[in-house]
Amino acid sequence: MTFKELLDSVTFDDVEKQIVRLYPDMKNSLGWYKLHFDMLRLMKPKHHDGANDDVCHIAMKDWEDGTGLHLHAFPMEGDCWEHSLTKELIIAPEVKATDAELAACCLWHTSYYGFTEEQVSDRFRCYEEWDGDKKGHPQIRGKLIAKKLFCKIRNNGGTVPSVRALPPSKKMKLNCVTKRHVSFNDTRLNKIKRKGLFRRAFMGYYYECLIHISDFIISVIPALSREDNYIMIKQLSRLFRSDLFAYTTLESFADEETDSAMYLKELIEKYEMLPKSDNAIIYIARGYEYHFVEEDGITHHVLRDEESELIETISEKIDDHKTYGIVDIIIDVVPKLGHQTLISIVGYNSDNPITYDTDQL
Repeated sequence: MTFKELLDSVTFDDVEKQIVRLYPDMKNSLGWYKLHFDMLRLMKPKHHDGANDDVCHIAMKDWEDGTGLHLHAFPMEGDCWEHSLTKELIIAPEVKATDAELAACCLWHTSYYGFTEEQVSDRFRCYEEWDGDKKGHPQIRGKLIAKKLFCKIRNNGGTVPSVRALPPSKKMKLNCVTKRHVSFNDTRLNKIKRKGLFRRAFMGYYYECLIHISDFIISVIPALSREDNYIMIKQLSRLFRSDLFAYTTLESFADEETDSAMYLKELIEKYEMLPKSDNAIIYIARGYEYHFVEEDGITHHVLRDEESELIETISEKIDDHKTYGIVDIIIDVVPKLGHQTLISIVGYNSDNPITYDTDQL
């Protein structure tokens, strides 16, 4: 039996129970496991010559901390998912497990570096961009990556604040993060050296924070020119000043019979996957244009009813404190999505939403 055949023989309802039982610390990631499971189910198996192996051995193995035997699938971690689907599963005689348990074990390994292609790509981005860089200090890497992203934003009409221009509350938060992660165990360091180390660490977190925000802004720049969108890049630049910024991207993996927007709606209704915040921006993309023409001949590019339901569900989920903040929407069409839907949800806290005082931009 191949890994693909195993996945086709089980339902996620059965598998998620085994994920919680075998890996209790994964109970808050079940929504991501659902996406990972459906993604692999839709993916076509493809053999890769450079992969680790053509088979996967499933056996019982003790945890590294010696806490007991557990199911172990090897090699799975780090292999191309297309190839992993082709692997023949070689099950050791001592393994007494159901198909759902075997699937849970394999999914734990295949998702080790990320549940989706985007997550895996983000995880290894810094290593790929800085391969062979001998000056690999985190602060240096962060600064150089950030400068490239800042340049793209400014070239498109946006602004990026310097450290001095950040609101006091934002700088205070960065200070708190730095203090939690920086320690001076070397008693030989004098006050000047300690201050220098703290400053470098602070700037590292500053760039890390702004890179995260820049990634989102740059990803939606092409959509801002669409006539059905009202947000400008100068407004998105206000995200840099927010005390909180949380960014989640979800792509549907719906079969041909399932509406992709409803797929995502049901996913986020069942699992906690969204950031909690006062205000939000929702970027929603599909693979095709959707519009209607009124009697006067005016063409409107709007959301489908299913997409409107999805947006409403997201708005309810992120408003944890019932503050009834502002939710802004960016609509896009990405042909490669086909019938699938992609959403990026940004949650942020601010005294004012990014679209306030438009006339002052």
